[in-house]
Amino acid sequence: MFIKRDNKKDSIVAGYVVGDLKEKEFDGKKFFEVGVSMGKDVGIVNVSVWGRKPADIKKGDHILAGGEFKVTKKDGKTYYSLTADFIIKENSTKIVEDLQPELTEIEEDDSLPF
Repeated sequence: MFIKRDNKKDSIVAGYVVGDLKEKEFDGKKFFEVGVSMGKDVGIVNVSVWGRKPADIKKGDHILAGGEFKVTKKDGKTYYSLTADFIIKENSTKIVEDLQPELTEIEEDDSLPF
């Protein structure tokens, strides 16, 4: 999902993380970056976080990030990036619906002390 406000640079990106969070450096400053899939027709948005480390984000997670969105073209390719003001990772637990089989009745054993 991608939402861009009219006449503003800020946007919201939500989607599937395609790789683990990577620590990088530019001009002596550290930042963290992760790619988010926007579907095969659009491609990947590289989300970067400067000045702080986000939660442990791994491939397969789902995130929501908001910040300044940029489109750049280089060597005939189009690249999408978002410098995040915030980034959150989905924090949920999968529901397990594999129920255990019912227990069968146990015959009484008079040799047990209880």
